[in-house]
Amino acid sequence: MGSPDRPPGQPPQSRPGDRGGPPGPQGPHEGSGPPKPKWWLPPPFAFLLDEPAELVLVLIAAIITGGAVCYWLASYLTGPLQKLRTATRRLADGDLSVRLGGSLGNRRDEIGQLGRDFDRMAERLDTLMTAERRLLRDVSHELRSPLARLSIALGIARQTVNAGCERALDRIQYESERVNELIEQLLTLTRLEGGIEGSQKSLVDVDDLLGHIVQDADFEARGRGGRVRLTGGAGAPVKGVAEMLRRAFENIIRNAVLYTAAGTGVEVSVQSRPGAITVSVRDHGPGVPEESLVAIFRPFYRVDEGRDHRTGGTGLGLAIAERALRAHGGSVRAANTPEGGLVVTAELPV
Repeated sequence: MGSPDRPPGQPPQSRPGDRGGPPGPQGPHEGSGPPKPKWWLPPPFAFLLDEPAELVLVLIAAIITGGAVCYWLASYLTGPLQKLRTATRRLADGDLSVRLGGSLGNRRDEIGQLGRDFDRMAERLDTLMTAERRLLRDVSHELRSPLARLSIALGIARQTVNAGCERALDRIQYESERVNELIEQLLTLTRLEGGIEGSQKSLVDVDDLLGHIVQDADFEARGRGGRVRLTGGAGAPVKGVAEMLRRAFENIIRNAVLYTAAGTGVEVSVQSRPGAITVSVRDHGPGVPEESLVAIFRPFYRVDEGRDHRTGGTGLGLAIAERALRAHGGSVRAANTPEGGLVVTAELPV
């Protein structure tokens, strides 16, 4: 029996609860509760979904806090390693007084242990090097007195002996002077190992200093048919110890005069650039084996034993030059030239 309210010719309408009728306007989660939102947070923070501005602030605060923690952690781990690296470089440059000490704090981890091991190593090296320098200094001082007495005895002997002994006395005097020169160089090297902090510094005119050295070296080179020429100019003074700089450049130039081929010259050139001056000394000798270009600046190093004895070298001249220049903040290096010969280049800050 149809509904009395239904107009004629219209199909009957179904209710949402009737079976067999078309489905009503129900969602896909019918019977399973309300649908979950696209973003979900635990109940204590669910209110943030209703306040987007607060959610953004929380995220920003979390990022800032996480960044600060990461920065602190990175500094905690890499800071001591950077300090250890700096100390290692200073130790390699000859500063044996460097210590990490309390700069690492009271760390008990592996980094702290590494710092303490470094301090023990530096302390041991400092002790050994100090003992070596003291030994060289004491031995050199002790030998100077017998040499002085020997020189006096030689003078007396020349007045009393016959002419036949003159040659033997000349030989004794020559060897005595060589030993005295060696002792003087040892004392100089020992002083340079200790640095020049306590020495009186002044403004040194490098052009005038090199001019006098080249003039003396040229006089010596003429005896072998050679010349020593100076070109260029520093144009600015250098602050340092004049005597130490004189020894450095004199040793380099005289070394070139000794080993340049007979009849050839030695060129000394000076160039100035912002913040530094460069002094190059070139000879025309046999050069140095490539593996010895760095070692020739070590004390008592000899490329050829026979050659050094023939020239009267002690193996300390270039070592003194290297330490004197390094004490003034400079450097020195050697290189063979393609045309033959050796060029020694010294740099000094101005």
